[in-house]
Amino acid sequence: MKLSDLRIMARALIPGSKVGSIKNPLLDAILNAGVLDIATHTACLKTNKKFTVTAEDYDYSLSSVLGDYLVMDRPGIYWNAGTAAAPDWQQLDPRTLKYFDRHSSDWRDDDSDDPLEYSIDGDVLTLRPTPDTTLANGLWIYYGKRPTPMTAPGHYSFSGSTTEYTHLSVFDDVILAYWEWKAQKILNKGQDQYKLKETAYRAIREEKFSLFKRRPDISFHRDAKLQGRKLRS
Repeated sequence: MKLSDLRIMARALIPGSKVGSIKNPLLDAILNAGVLDIATHTACLKTNKKFTVTAEDYDYSLSSVLGDYLVMDRPGIYWNAGTAAAPDWQQLDPRTLKYFDRHSSDWRDDDSDDPLEYSIDGDVLTLRPTPDTTLANGLWIYYGKRPTPMTAPGHYSFSGSTTEYTHLSVFDDVILAYWEWKAQKILNKGQDQYKLKETAYRAIREEKFSLFKRRPDISFHRDAKLQGRKLRS
């Protein structure tokens, strides 16, 4: 849905939200915050990028090397154990810094080598072992990217441009539910109404996320149908 349409729907859902009470810049900020919240919880803007690793450097700022990083996606991170000309992609094991410390308190002083594991703490990606070579496009990371904010009436949600991501239109009602939730405090509707709308928002977000994830092409494929419980002879 375009920003202009979201504005119309938002004000219709809450009649008290006239332009005199909530001007467009504030309304737009809430709608864009809703889009960001949805993208954070669903990783619906899936993408992947390769970036350069530097010998003897084990920490990387994801916002710097990727530019639009928001959350990780399930495939995770791959290391090129080959060369730029002949890549050999190996999936790294996801860990935490606590795991690193628990299994080897001096892991930061380990000899450099091909990374085998990684940790993500906030914005910081940590590799273990430390890479022993500088390699262009040495890491390949799968993640959910940050949506581009809508700044003009003709901009669509999630793309922040005149390009519509039609597969994400399932979240239009969720964006408006986020607006209904956040508008309660601005219009002094009380804590009970605020909590009620928050619960409603979280419920519809999960409902629409389930619709977004469904894959009838897989569940109704003949191979899936044949994977039933085997009977003993």
